[in-house]
Amino acid sequence: MQNLLDIKAVCAMLGGSRPLNPCSIYRYISKGVWPKPIKVGGNSRWVKAECEQALQKMIGGCNE
Repeated sequence: MQNLLDIKAVCAMLGGSRPLNPCSIYRYISKGVWPKPIKVGGNSRWVKAECEQALQKMIGGCNE
């Protein structure tokens, strides 16, 4: 089973000790920088592996 993150965890992942506002996450999604969430029981969740990959691309650590 894949690990899923809620919006609070995604905001903390990108902002560290100063979590981002959820609006920033959705802006990144609309720009194609951040993966789209999936719906689980009516709630938005993000696949952790996809988020980690997007974060690596954002910081220039992608070795493709």
